[in-house]
Amino acid sequence: MDNTMTQEKDQVLVVCQDNDIAARFTTVLGGYYGVGHAASWSGAMESIVRHPYQLLMLDPALMHESATNAIGELAVAAPDTRIIILESVSSPEIDQVELFKQGVHGFLDSGTPPELLVKAITAVCRGELWMQRSLITRVIEELAHGRNPGADNKVKCLTPRELEVAQMVHKGGNNKIIARQLDISERTVKAHLSAIFRKLDIENRLHLALFLNDVT
Repeated sequence: MDNTMTQEKDQVLVVCQDNDIAARFTTVLGGYYGVGHAASWSGAMESIVRHPYQLLMLDPALMHESATNAIGELAVAAPDTRIIILESVSSPEIDQVELFKQGVHGFLDSGTPPELLVKAITAVCRGELWMQRSLITRVIEELAHGRNPGADNKVKCLTPRELEVAQMVHKGGNNKIIARQLDISERTVKAHLSAIFRKLDIENRLHLALFLNDVT
């Protein structure tokens, strides 16, 4: 069951069957964030639909199907929720590059020391990514070999406002930040994003950021 949440703090949902890990995360992060806990995949899906979580920390062992499909399902259910995968020696093998492309924003060892844990959560909640340099290098290499020569032409189909929103997403802005900077409602931001995804034939915010890397 979710812990009591406050409106003043960003909200973090720990999705993990290990109660000891969940308790440790709650203790470490509780002074900085409102922390909830779900011990199952279904519980996680119910929680992110009910509550405005900024970040979800997910044990990959709880994914009920392939990891990429599971992350895709989360991205649809809560497009503004950022995702960190929790890894441990008992975690199933995952393809970090594919999960990153699907929408994951970071990877953490479940035994990460408290100070580093807070630093990682703060960075990801602010729109940054948290992963090993070797993974970033792999992603950059794949992007360099898979550049889309038609990306520039596709972007031309966007309206000036849609392009502005897309560029802000590319820089890591979430809906709240974009709405505030453009002086529009978050609902309007979501409408723009839906139009952008449809016009560019992409699925989520991370795909949009990767797509814009191909625009010269």
